[in-house]
This record gives sequence, C-alpha cells and structure tokens, in this order.
Amino acid sequence: MEMMVRDKHLYMQFAGLLEYPREDVKLRVEECLKAMGEHPNCPPEALEEMRRFQKDLEEMPLDDLQGVFSYTFELTSEYTLDMGSYLYEGFKRSNHLAAIKAMYREQGFPVDEVSKGELPDHLPIVLQFLAALKDEALKRDVLESFVVRAIEILNKNFARNRGNIYSHLINAIYKVLDKDVKEVK
Repeated sequence: MEMMVRDKHLYMQFAGLLEYPREDVKLRVEECLKAMGEHPNCPPEALEEMRRFQKDLEEMPLDDLQGVFSYTFELTSEYTLDMGSYLYEGFKRSNHLAAIKAMYREQGFPVDEVSKGELPDHLPIVLQFLAALKDEALKRDVLESFVVRAIEILNKNFARNRGNIYSHLINAIYKVLDKDVKEVK
C-alpha cells in the first residue's frame, strides 16, 4: 500500500513535467526532486539526471524551453510521448489505443477530462492513470508490458541526442519506472 502512495505522487510530478512548460516549471522540478527523494527505491542515477535537467533549466529562458518542448515532442516522431508508436503500427496500434481507453474507463479513470485531446497512450496520461490506479497487479502489468518497454525505446532515442534538455527528464523517468517494475517482482 505504501508503494502506491509514494508512486502516485511521483508519477503525477513526472506527468506534470511532461506537459507544455509554463512559468512554474522550475517549481515543478523542485517538487519532483523532493518526491524522488522521498521515494525509498529511487535510483541515485535518476536523481542525478533530474538534477541535470534542473541545472539546464536554470540556464534556459522559458520561451526557449517551450520551443525545445514543441520541437522535441510534437514535431519529431522519434521523441513522441505517444508510447504506443514505439511498439505498434497501423491496426495493432489502433486496437491498442482502444484497449487502453477501455481499460481507463473500466478502472474509473476520467480519460476524457485528463487527455485534453491527446491520445490515450500519451505518456503524461498513462502516468496519471498509473498514479490513480489502485490495482497493484494491473499497475505492474501496464508498466511491464507496455510503459517500460516503450519508454526504454524513447530513452535510447534520446541517448543519441543528450544535448536535448529533455533527455535528462526521460532518462530519470525511465530509471524510476524500470526500478519500480523490478522492485515489485
């Protein structure tokens, strides 16, 4: 039960940092670092990556960060936050999207309110779902069979572009989610 509470807070922090950056982005990073520090199994490398993100953020004006965000996540398919695109194509992806949306509804997750026009496999939405999910077995299954596999590919894509500020954030999220899956096993 304790894992669910700490994961809920941290996963919501990650989801917030993966939204279009606003004036409060630096405060959000501080809150996320605090949540990571309270997460007893948070890998030290994940904390270090988040600190790098914070350091790079200090040196970047908000307008520039917003431009990097848009270019990275909205205009470049190899860095999309739509996780299903890394694992499925065509009809398989369509079926997966429908299955995810059905799962959200079955679990009482308000996907239509949360999604704001994004696809159901959009990483911030998936993280918010995982934060709200009470069924630990389902959470582990979603993390293991879908989220970690997809974000691992996204993280590898960023490994070729470590100059992008978001490479640190994605790497930190990947390390935490991967560790959470391994801890639950």
